[in-house]
Amino acid sequence: MTFKTPQSGDAGAQARNDAGSPAARPRSNTRFRELEELLRIIESRAVQPVFQPILAFGTGEILAYEGLIRGPDDSPLHTPVKLFDAAARAGQLIELNMLCALKVVRQYARLGLQQQLFMNVTPQTVLDVRDEVQRISRFIRDCGMDIAQVTIELTESQYISDRSIFRDALMLFRKAGFRVALDDLGEGFSSLRLWSELQPDFVKIDMHFVQGVSTDKVKYHFLKSLQHIAEGCGSSLVAEGVETMADFCILRDLGIDNAQGFLIGRPAQRPSNLIPDQVSALMGAGSSPLFAQTLPFPR
Repeated sequence: MTFKTPQSGDAGAQARNDAGSPAARPRSNTRFRELEELLRIIESRAVQPVFQPILAFGTGEILAYEGLIRGPDDSPLHTPVKLFDAAARAGQLIELNMLCALKVVRQYARLGLQQQLFMNVTPQTVLDVRDEVQRISRFIRDCGMDIAQVTIELTESQYISDRSIFRDALMLFRKAGFRVALDDLGEGFSSLRLWSELQPDFVKIDMHFVQGVSTDKVKYHFLKSLQHIAEGCGSSLVAEGVETMADFCILRDLGIDNAQGFLIGRPAQRPSNLIPDQVSALMGAGSSPLFAQTLPFPR
């Protein structure tokens, strides 16, 4: 079978025909409304930071908060997935990321929280602002925060094509005092290779490998292996998506450093400094009996 490559005129005519077709018009209108809403949000800076706590098993206290973003409550782009997907389609991802970072830092400083701030940043944003590290650092200090209080959490949505260039750009931030976290190990670009190359301070484990670990031997052994690697390279693990007490106990007994999820606390505009009573009780409990019941193998 052979395929004919259309000439530019043919392609243009086809595109015009497609755009004018009845099926294409609703899609075009939807995309136009989406773009209008996205630009309105960016121009009016109408994004709302919320913060989710990260618990340190070692101390039983909150180690950090992850800064997350929501669109306006009445907007079709309220959820972060819809908001950032729309920005990616419109070529406005860098602008949106920078706006969100500024809003997160300002709000975190206003709240007066002293714990670490995990701030989501795409790899492309790191590359695009690498010459602005000093200006970014001054902004954070002017907000009343220490640079060492900010952890750049590299989101998994973009593939890193040239790792050496990206590593050099990230090193500029590290030299300025920022810490680094890899998000969602097991998804996207966050591979074991990148872990070894970047040597991040924190590695966040994708919730797929966390949820249900109390009854899944494969997930248990996977997390046990990651914990062994983390101990060898000096990274601190954060288990994402912790929602049940059973999974919490397994993570605690495995020696995973930190936990994040609805069991610890939901994202909030004004997050609590306290962990829930049920979590406090689990911190003081002994090893989980679930090991004997559902995971009959040596610890």
